[in-house]
Amino acid sequence: MAGSPRIRGIAAIGALALALGACGSADDSPSGGAADTTTEALEALTGTAVYGRPPAKAPAVAPGRKVWIVSCGQSAIGCQTGAEAAAQAARAVGWTAQICDGKLNAGGAFAGCVRQGIAAKVDAIVTEAIDCAAVKEPLNEAKTAKITTIDFWGFDCDTGESATGERLFTASVVPSEKYRTNEAYQRAIGEARAEWVRARSGGKANVIELHFTGTNIGAALHEGFQRGIKKCAGCEVETVEVTHQTFGNTRQIIESALLKNPKANWVAVPLDSLVLAGAGQAVAGSPRRADVKLIGGEGLPPNLGLIRQNQGQSAAVGQPIDWYGWAAIDTLIRAFAGEPAAPSGMGFQIVDTAANLPADGAYRAPVDFRSAYRRAWGR
Repeated sequence: MAGSPRIRGIAAIGALALALGACGSADDSPSGGAADTTTEALEALTGTAVYGRPPAKAPAVAPGRKVWIVSCGQSAIGCQTGAEAAAQAARAVGWTAQICDGKLNAGGAFAGCVRQGIAAKVDAIVTEAIDCAAVKEPLNEAKTAKITTIDFWGFDCDTGESATGERLFTASVVPSEKYRTNEAYQRAIGEARAEWVRARSGGKANVIELHFTGTNIGAALHEGFQRGIKKCAGCEVETVEVTHQTFGNTRQIIESALLKNPKANWVAVPLDSLVLAGAGQAVAGSPRRADVKLIGGEGLPPNLGLIRQNQGQSAAVGQPIDWYGWAAIDTLIRAFAGEPAAPSGMGFQIVDTAANLPADGAYRAPVDFRSAYRRAWGR
């Protein structure tokens, strides 16, 4: 697979908020403030009040636009979900939309897809879960060709661990009023993961945290988790690392950590793809499986299946990836009109057997965002 570790980190995710209501504070922290007990914090994490709504109004939709959507990889459920949602939204406003498969950046497919869009003389290129660092030169080429570029679920070059201070996308989706960048949104999700551990353990837990190093997404999720778990006075944490090079060894990494720490009874995994890569199997196959609980990532269909069947995953931080795709088109509508991106109203919720677990399929947002966007767009 081509590309740097930071670049491939976003693509590796099988999928990807608002302040937690009364739990919010002035920064991008979803806990603390008025809700200072574990019960109140858990209610905030599982309740619907954490969500906002899409913007009520939008500028007039520019007619006849051609949109090129670069998926981070159609073989990954999360990437497929976000890309197809963006295409559906583009068609809802009467535009032509085509998806280019970024193939998790195999052979430099991210840059190749952007350049295919430029060659096709489209009006806009929308990239999904692709960091600016992966497509710097093609973005500059698109700018020269006067093609609008929109980023969702990724990191522009002015945010993230690999930030260089420049902003190359025309605009990026703003997840919410509280979380103005994907980096802030992901930090909050990492902190929510820690808050679930604190709440469900009653404030006493021995935790193994898996840190996806060398990636923007991994750095943000790790930072959020570490910040959140510090609020748990009775929690002990051992952090173990996984990289792109060791992605396929995830099961062994978690098994080894559980063997070395026989008191560990909680496992925090940043992304559902890492659960599927072996973390879930490590917990399900552990002699102590009845005592070990694992919280994963985005709430993808196979992962929620593991939760339903008690097969190595106990919870997820449900995130509306399809909403992110619709928000990308709303951001594009505004960019064509010369307006800045509007906060999308996205949130997240804890999903476990006690809350928000659908009977089948993936996590579903508690807001009918599609209808809301259609109204705003006059569609």
